[in-house]
Amino acid sequence: METLSGSEIREMFIKYFNEKHKATIVKSSSLVPDNPTVLLTTAGMLQFVPYFLGLEKAPFEPARATSCQKCARAGGKDSDIENVGKTPRHHTFFEMLGNFSFGDYFKKEVIPWAWEFVTEYLKLDKERLYITVYEEDDEAYAIWTQEVGIKKDHIFRKGKKDNFWGPPGVSGPCGPCSEIHYDLGQQYKCSENCSILTCECDRWVEIWNLVFMELFCDENGNLSPLEKKNVDTGMGLERIAMVCQNKASTFETDLLMPILNEVSKLSNVKYKENPNIDISLRIIPDHIRCATFMVSAGIIPGNEGRNYVLRMILRRALRHLKHLNVELPALYKLVKVVIDNYKCAYPELENQKETIEKVIRIEEEKFKQTLSRGEKMLANLLESGAKTISGEDAFKLYDTFGFPLELTKEMAKEANVEVDLEGFDHQMQKQKQRAKDSAQKIVLTDDLIYVDIENNFGSTNFIGYDELEAQTDVLEIVKPSLKNIDSKSNVIDIVLQTTPFFGASGGQVGDIGTIENSNFKGKVLTTFKVNNLTIHRCQVLEGSLQAGQSVFAKVDKNYRALTSAHHTLAHLLQAALKKILGDSVSQKGSQVESTRTRFDFSFPRAMTQDEIASVEDLINKWINDSIAVSTEIMDLEEAKKSGAIALFNEKYSDKVRVVSIGNISSELCGGAHTNNTFNLKYAKILHESAIAASVRRIEIVCANTCLDLLKEKASMIDSVSKIFKCKYFEVVQRVEGLILEKERMEENLDNFENKIATEAVLALKDKAVLVPDAKIVIEYIESVNPKFVKDAIDLLARKLYCDHAIVIVSRSDISTRLSIFSMVSDNFIENGITATGLIQELTAKLGGKGGGRPNFAQGSCEYSKQVQGLVNEFREEFLETYKKVYVKN
Repeated sequence: METLSGSEIREMFIKYFNEKHKATIVKSSSLVPDNPTVLLTTAGMLQFVPYFLGLEKAPFEPARATSCQKCARAGGKDSDIENVGKTPRHHTFFEMLGNFSFGDYFKKEVIPWAWEFVTEYLKLDKERLYITVYEEDDEAYAIWTQEVGIKKDHIFRKGKKDNFWGPPGVSGPCGPCSEIHYDLGQQYKCSENCSILTCECDRWVEIWNLVFMELFCDENGNLSPLEKKNVDTGMGLERIAMVCQNKASTFETDLLMPILNEVSKLSNVKYKENPNIDISLRIIPDHIRCATFMVSAGIIPGNEGRNYVLRMILRRALRHLKHLNVELPALYKLVKVVIDNYKCAYPELENQKETIEKVIRIEEEKFKQTLSRGEKMLANLLESGAKTISGEDAFKLYDTFGFPLELTKEMAKEANVEVDLEGFDHQMQKQKQRAKDSAQKIVLTDDLIYVDIENNFGSTNFIGYDELEAQTDVLEIVKPSLKNIDSKSNVIDIVLQTTPFFGASGGQVGDIGTIENSNFKGKVLTTFKVNNLTIHRCQVLEGSLQAGQSVFAKVDKNYRALTSAHHTLAHLLQAALKKILGDSVSQKGSQVESTRTRFDFSFPRAMTQDEIASVEDLINKWINDSIAVSTEIMDLEEAKKSGAIALFNEKYSDKVRVVSIGNISSELCGGAHTNNTFNLKYAKILHESAIAASVRRIEIVCANTCLDLLKEKASMIDSVSKIFKCKYFEVVQRVEGLILEKERMEENLDNFENKIATEAVLALKDKAVLVPDAKIVIEYIESVNPKFVKDAIDLLARKLYCDHAIVIVSRSDISTRLSIFSMVSDNFIENGITATGLIQELTAKLGGKGGGRPNFAQGSCEYSKQVQGLVNEFREEFLETYKKVYVKN
């Protein structure tokens, strides 16, 4: 068996399926998947789900692909985090080599290919390779034994638990698996009866899983053959590298050992000297590798979703660094070795190095502030003798001290103490309710009456997707301590039984409009939601209103149309950003108004002007193409399978609304939209800026807002054209000409001021005080530009023709500050008189500051009328000092 590096295996695998079997090479997708139900990308097949499900036709010819996919399993049901460091081959981040067929090749092709690759290319010992197949898969068994030639004692049938995949949901495609395992050797056996049939011990390594999607499972569990059969295979790069490098642990491969060595160097602790310490030495490189890739995908530490996962693994790594007595911050220093190890395969890491280090260091500093207090509290709890940490205490550690629950569980487990998880969940729900109540108090002016209203009447019937007017009844009118109001009461909140008004949610502002009847007229200033209740904040224009009365509610159609256009624009913007910048872009927040769209997204750097222009051009192409915008109510599972994008932190019910813009965009969205992109008219990006580490913000406008803006700009250009007496297209040329003229004038002015400064400084030669073996110039000059004084001092020093000490204080006519320069020759320095010392003495006298090198220094201070006298005084003091030094020497 050849010893192959991880990079060589990665390249060999991709080349084998690309060059020999015509599979299209597909770049790894982001660790942030589009599927809202998936926390992180956990498998190589995730980006191909629409092809496997038959929702889209695979764009490859032939219909086969190969990839090396970045994967993370650090949260959710697939998480391996508790095993990391404790076993030889569990990781939070790993790379999955895969080859895929979308109705093209099947078992009879891929099984021999897999065997050829592991035996002929990787040159693994055939005697140490074992095969498992699904117990009912006679076809795969026959191919392995009859065509490949696997001996009967090296192939085994196993049940559904081990060798059957899917369906991914209640129903969907599924099929049998066939796995290739490697025997690391007798020295790793767990018992005398150690066998691949019964054991999952460290001896047996599953290196490749071949999944044959040939069946469809309906909701009742009935299986039927698929018309098009697919293949999905996965080979973990870390595991196959371990086998090829003859190691017993993935941590000892070239993929992780360089990082582990750096941890040892950082902590001054050697690997394999203490089993308990070794756990920390393995956890830290795994976690910093995962964190590096997560931050590069635009994820930042936080308290929800994948942001929480990143914070959790960072803080877990930091705890283990502290366990190794490493002073924080230090984890960020390991980013470099991770990037050096992976930049050839993932060159984008190199460009993001500073951002990744910054994000991790900031998190370290936050954690450091609370760690000692939290650890002390947890230690007291563990030492108290109690067998269980209460849910309240566990939540306090999480909420107050920033301890992830997983960290508390892990440390408690080490001390044989349980954690009340149910109590923790109860405290979490109470906190969420407090947050919700707090928000309501702000909205309702310290009145929580809406909780009772919803309990009494139920949720508001919203019809505003289809109707902008409604005759409806008033359920309640809310104002502190009042149920009935009159025209003197100015502003009220109205709750309607049915409403066409959209309540602010999902980043979209609430509708405005009117509510009126024969006795009342009110202007709706905004509309918002509290839980499932829609509230209309209304300015009373005339009359009075009472609960139970019927009213006519009318949405401002123009306002809604503009808001809807800007919401559709947000969807187009996200699609364009993904197209131009890559799939790693994901939405971090948005604000949709009638006059603009503000969109926050993950991206590690500022966009270039060309990228901004490309995004804008692509959006306007889609607008000009008049693409229909459609909405559909779907089951959440159905929406998942369709690939609709969703915000990860958003909570969705079983039924969801999917907004699609042709085949450009599909998102789960409860907002209002226009029915055709043509209604957006034109779009213009106003700003692109940073709002946090790896998070950017774009402000963009469309429709009449955009046209008004362009009209205003055109009017301004026309005004400038008139001033210049030129055509509008000549304005830029004229402005550039003015800039060049300004630069020439500034250059001439600089030359003139330089000449003045030089002459003024050189004139001081005649004022030089002759002392034994040297000349001293300490003077104040006015009406010179200080930026030219330094060069003039150099020239003056040469004109003095001997050792010198020069101090010049200068001021220009347009400044209120003095600039101070000092220069001394080597003879002065040898006698302990330095330019820095002179500057510090004089600036102290003048009330300023300064510093520099022994032979040249400079400083500054505010101008005062006493400056001339103080400079003269300093000159006399210095001459006295010099005479003492000279006489002494």
